[in-house]
Amino acid sequence: MGLFDRFRAKKKEPEQRGYIDYVLGNVQGKSVIVNPETSLTFSAVYAAVRVISETISQLPFCLYKVTDSGREKYYENPLYILANSEPNHIQTKYIFFETFINTLLLYGNAFAHIQRNERGLPIALYLVHPDDVKVHYREDSIIYEVKEQGNYDASDIIHIPDMALDGIIGQSRISAAKDNIALGIAAQTYGKEFFESGAKVGGVLQHPGQLGADAMQSLSQQWHRTYHSGYGGSFKTAVLEEGMTYKPIQLRPDEAQFLATRKFSILEVARIFRVPPHLLADLDRATFSNIEHQSIEYLNFCITPMLKKIEQEFNKKLIFENEKGTSYFEFNTSALLRGDSKARAEYYAKLFAIGAISPNEIRRKENMNDSVDGNKYYVPMNMIATNEKQGDE
Repeated sequence: MGLFDRFRAKKKEPEQRGYIDYVLGNVQGKSVIVNPETSLTFSAVYAAVRVISETISQLPFCLYKVTDSGREKYYENPLYILANSEPNHIQTKYIFFETFINTLLLYGNAFAHIQRNERGLPIALYLVHPDDVKVHYREDSIIYEVKEQGNYDASDIIHIPDMALDGIIGQSRISAAKDNIALGIAAQTYGKEFFESGAKVGGVLQHPGQLGADAMQSLSQQWHRTYHSGYGGSFKTAVLEEGMTYKPIQLRPDEAQFLATRKFSILEVARIFRVPPHLLADLDRATFSNIEHQSIEYLNFCITPMLKKIEQEFNKKLIFENEKGTSYFEFNTSALLRGDSKARAEYYAKLFAIGAISPNEIRRKENMNDSVDGNKYYVPMNMIATNEKQGDE
């Protein structure tokens, strides 16, 4: 029995692509519900998902063809426009990939239906929500059942899974880290309630006499409404009658480890999504010297794995067999590594000095027009190839 057969035997009918709310206790009498939608109410999750999806969606996604001199962009192929400009008649490439990555990060899977013409050529890509998809195994093949549309062969569905335990269905990061995210939402909810109540947990009104139930309820409501409701009720001067006294019960946020919990929750989200903390506006450990290295690590360990999954899936599903190996999709990440103007100038100068890059190639990277005779390569005159013998002196 092969590896695929073993997985298939364990899960003959994969789970419905729906997500049950996860509930963590109560905060101020309210349940903390964690699912892909509510997780976005936690600012760290929102920031992490947004920075990743926006980073990927802005990258050029080009179709290349192999040539005798290397490679060049395959402009004449309709797939070039499909991937890099207009995936369908509704969305631009940016919106398509932004939404595509959002669902990948929140639901663990991203799906798109490939619409083909009568000749089988891809003409459009349409996003499909993960909740609307069921995956079925059929004799070493995969069938995608899309709600209200029908069944599709795997060749007609772009499917990018997040971390998958069976090699097919991705696991949701929100589901896997629900405890950590619930803690962050709980701390955020507590902070909201804390300041809405005047930054006080509460207090005790003491009356020298005996009050009836109606009088106690009326006094409590009046006190809360007049002096202790929301941040607008803070610092008002209370007027007490009939010998009453008020004893506040103070609970400072630092005593409850409130601020530490919130900062820890941000680091937990950064760990879950593999995003440097400084991109989530946590600059405690950021310096001018390490932010650049963190950004490179962000590209290498967070962004690049997702880019490779997308590239390989597009190459597998969109390119015809007779063109595989001679044409391929690839994201251009050079813009993320440009650095400052001084660093770029030094980088170009070193490549130019060894004949590895021409003036026009430099100009194109800087969004400048080509110059006349700018396609030539230059090397210093006092250098020769290592395999050439020098004459006797």
